[in-house]
Amino acid sequence: MSHYKVSALKYRPQKFGEVCSQEFVTQTLKNAKLNNKIAHSYLLSGPRGVGKTTIARIFAKTLNCENSVNGEPCDNCDNCREIRDGVHPDVFELDAASNRGIDDVRSIQDAAKYFPLKAKYKFFIVDEVHMLTIQAFNALLKILEEPPEYLVFILATTNPEKIPQTIQSRCQRFALHKLKIGEIVEKLKQIAEEEKIKIDGESLFTISKLGDGALRDSLGIFDMAVSYCGTDIKYPELKEFLNLPDKEIYFTVTECVKNSDASKILTFFNNLYDQGLDMQNFYNGISEHFRNLLIIKTTGNTRLVDESDFINEKYKEEVKAFSEEQIMRLMKMMFEAEAKFKYSSNQKVLFESLLTELCRINKEVVDLESLINELEALKKKTPDLKINLAVQQDSIPKAESTDKQESPLINKLRELFDVEEYNIDK
Repeated sequence: MSHYKVSALKYRPQKFGEVCSQEFVTQTLKNAKLNNKIAHSYLLSGPRGVGKTTIARIFAKTLNCENSVNGEPCDNCDNCREIRDGVHPDVFELDAASNRGIDDVRSIQDAAKYFPLKAKYKFFIVDEVHMLTIQAFNALLKILEEPPEYLVFILATTNPEKIPQTIQSRCQRFALHKLKIGEIVEKLKQIAEEEKIKIDGESLFTISKLGDGALRDSLGIFDMAVSYCGTDIKYPELKEFLNLPDKEIYFTVTECVKNSDASKILTFFNNLYDQGLDMQNFYNGISEHFRNLLIIKTTGNTRLVDESDFINEKYKEEVKAFSEEQIMRLMKMMFEAEAKFKYSSNQKVLFESLLTELCRINKEVVDLESLINELEALKKKTPDLKINLAVQQDSIPKAESTDKQESPLINKLRELFDVEEYNIDK
């Protein structure tokens, strides 16, 4: 029987100090232990994989630890070991996604009547609590209103807005946030060193970014990369394994858009498609690429873009070819096509038409500010258009009165509005 453990379980934090990026929660819970101000119910909300259930288990260990120091569990006593292994008789975990009825909550009520068997506190950790039915919430409300002194509830959810206010008002609420890419990189680097796995910086950055702020997701991708690449993970192999488009692809796309070269972008896209390109990843990549261009164009701050220094330098050069308005038009077109793309039965054709439109949109749209400036400049060259035309009509025979003698301003207006005939009142 294999004793292999996935990294998310093997390196799961066992003390508050090991939890990444949630210091405002962990410090508050440590102080609650040190000052003996324990609430009877807590609500931990936040995205997946940021440590809600982990913090709940550590808090259960802290309150029941026999040798707690500075609000941290020792992780060696009987209570700590049993809670860590999930076999402690006084710590119950309920998955509300699959146990969401009133009967499941009544079983909690029945268990809550009895004093703890071994520990000081009896814990109920309810994961994905927003999945409970209305009847189940009503049953839970009663025990949250008048809990015994030894009882502690920790409710965890990814959708706190679905929890009734009557429940929320009886809990101390903590909103956990996504982890920063740099924090995930450091954690992966520590695990790689512990496992004696060589991994380059580009691979670390890519895996961390794909986790989308969830350390658990990044660790899952890391485990897959180890299974495929072995103990030496290199970016070219990782990119091929995950079927990720190269960043250069997006710069090629924006070059075609900048030059209004629909022919080149369609040829380029079809070559990628023949190589097995994942179109959803490609769509997301283009959207993020335009977003990065907008951020750098607007703020000039590359630190707001989660990319390597080399890619950020390329962005700084690329952004010079676009105005903010042009980038916004491109992003608006991508957003409008998102729903159509997701549910389209022929994504390839839709993508081809989208790329063609991206190449044409900025060419066909006239920038209003530059147009006004140009008309103002022409107007200054002809300060009195009416007198100028009258002089021309008196001094020039009709046969010679051609477009060449007309005011540059009128020629511009004729071109702009595609006017065939016009009359000027005398």
